[in-house]
Amino acid sequence: IDAAAANASSPFEAPLADDVPGELNDLTLPIRSLEPNTHKQVTIAIVVAGSRGHTYARFAEKYPEHLKVVGVSDILENRKLDIAGKHGIPQEHQFGDYHEFLAVPKFADAVVISTPDDLHYEPCMKALELGYDVLLEKPCAQTEKECRDILAQAKKYNRIVAVCHVLRYS
Repeated sequence: IDAAAANASSPFEAPLADDVPGELNDLTLPIRSLEPNTHKQVTIAIVVAGSRGHTYARFAEKYPEHLKVVGVSDILENRKLDIAGKHGIPQEHQFGDYHEFLAVPKFADAVVISTPDDLHYEPCMKALELGYDVLLEKPCAQTEKECRDILAQAKKYNRIVAVCHVLRYS
């Protein structure tokens, strides 16, 4: 750290480094496109179609060649039917409680778990057992042990668990 940065009262007040390649102020760095980059359309089921579930559903609406919502689970009928109607989800892939969804064989590539924070662990563990990759809203679980259990379950079934933080400050 240089002297000017050390004397700054906030890291945001520290002067930017001179145009050193690789630094944040180097405008020549490649910018990744926000356009999805998939080799095939990924299918998902959304477990709880609240605001976060709807966010992922809207992504599928914007990029239908990359993402398709093929299942939905929500105890609130209006939210479930809204997602189902917009995405043409057949009745057999519309569920009330998430336990109903987890009681049927796997029919999507991945599941988005956007249940209330204290209800992430159980559906995540069961979804991994069924062979789903999981996009799990934060927090992963309520305890360190549950987080470690999720990691062990993902390794056991060779599945992906991605923890979503995109709505952290919204």
